[in-house]
Amino acid sequence: MLKLLDTTLREGEQTPYVSFSVAEKIEIAKLLDKIGIDMIEAGNPSVSPKIFEAVKKIASLNLNAEIVAHSLAIKKNIDKAKECNVDRVVVFYPTSKIHLTTKMKKTQDEALAIIEEHVRYARSLGLKVRYTPEDATRTEFDFLVKACNTAIKAGADRISFADTLGIMQPHTFYDTVKKLKANLLPCELDVHCHNDFGLALANAMAAVNAGANCIHVTVNGMGERAGIPDLAETIMAYNVLVGIKKYDIKILVELSQYIEKVSGFFVAPNKPIIGTNAFSHKSGVHTSGVLKNPNTYEPFPPEIIGRERKIVIDKYTGKAAVKSKLEEYNIFISNDELEKVVDEIKKIGDERKILHDTDIIEIAERITGISNNVIPQGINAIVLISVETEIYTTSVVRRLKNFKNIHTVFEITGDHDVSAYVKVNNTAELNNTLEELRRIPGIKQTNTKIVLKKHSGHLAANNLNENIKAEERSGVKA
Repeated sequence: MLKLLDTTLREGEQTPYVSFSVAEKIEIAKLLDKIGIDMIEAGNPSVSPKIFEAVKKIASLNLNAEIVAHSLAIKKNIDKAKECNVDRVVVFYPTSKIHLTTKMKKTQDEALAIIEEHVRYARSLGLKVRYTPEDATRTEFDFLVKACNTAIKAGADRISFADTLGIMQPHTFYDTVKKLKANLLPCELDVHCHNDFGLALANAMAAVNAGANCIHVTVNGMGERAGIPDLAETIMAYNVLVGIKKYDIKILVELSQYIEKVSGFFVAPNKPIIGTNAFSHKSGVHTSGVLKNPNTYEPFPPEIIGRERKIVIDKYTGKAAVKSKLEEYNIFISNDELEKVVDEIKKIGDERKILHDTDIIEIAERITGISNNVIPQGINAIVLISVETEIYTTSVVRRLKNFKNIHTVFEITGDHDVSAYVKVNNTAELNNTLEELRRIPGIKQTNTKIVLKKHSGHLAANNLNENIKAEERSGVKA
């Protein structure tokens, strides 16, 4: 059965300019556990005191996921992992010729001795061990097998096959993993695929087909250089394309957005699954099809991960998209009027990159000659007012009714006592009104909200307009 190891807290924090606080790491670990991630690589506790603190605290949370600490093949580093009470430690040591000769200054025989010694030492401490041969895909195959089997004999029960430079292709990666699996002593096989050529997830899925059973991922695909497979993309690829539904997909967007907020690492709009454009449709052919049947241009319903479909209106748009957009605001027009609106949108779209909903509504109002009361004219605001406890709310309401710019007053429940609907021509008038309002005896606090759009809900637009007019004539609603 497929397993996922999330290494956002280790590989992900190696993204340039990213650093998580201890509290943020704990929150990330909890969200990963809610999703059902099998293993969480919490970090290398030897890197810094705060990482040590975070790894130890995460290991104490009693999460369902196996908690893993990363470590170089250094005994004092392994001791740090043991001190954190993690479930497993990674013994990390390179095997490629370039790494051994230029970085480590070791022969292959010396490397084998180091691997064996440190895996055996970690096992003697009661830790489960995963051995990672760094730069495995550039390692001479026979030596790679020898290094991995040395680790397995010393007590490792997992091997992580690392494509450190992201140089593999799915067909060659499949063949290599299949061959490696056939030559290894019994163990579980992870794959750690970097995305330098955009092939990380494809390589990882090919590896699973070849016999690997665990993919390393990060939230938003973070990591060194171009990162590694994205958590959401990996989960949804297996959920939709393969039918593996063991992970809670409803939390994916929440986790992605949280990581964006605390890391400052923002994903591209066209990023699959979580990018803002992932469920956006623009051209007339696409929007017409998706409005009739979303399956025409969506691989799965966005609602299942808490996303929404977005129809973009510009010069590429068609009548179906414009009709749908106007009906969102209870604006219903004839076919002839719709054609004119679309023609006008295309003209404006040639001159501007973006058309907002307000632009589309204004075009419809201009062509039909009917004001739809959706976009407020001038400045409209809702002022929430708190009244001193010894003051009668009704006495404040009577004073508010005398303000020429206050059109409707509501007595309400909750954190505030009164809501006033204000209509003015500009910000100066709004400021003056608020200053006068605050001088009323008994008013303790105000909170002003500018109205951007009015929505009619399930009422027909003309009925709503009549209701608004009736409310404004009555002056007060309690």
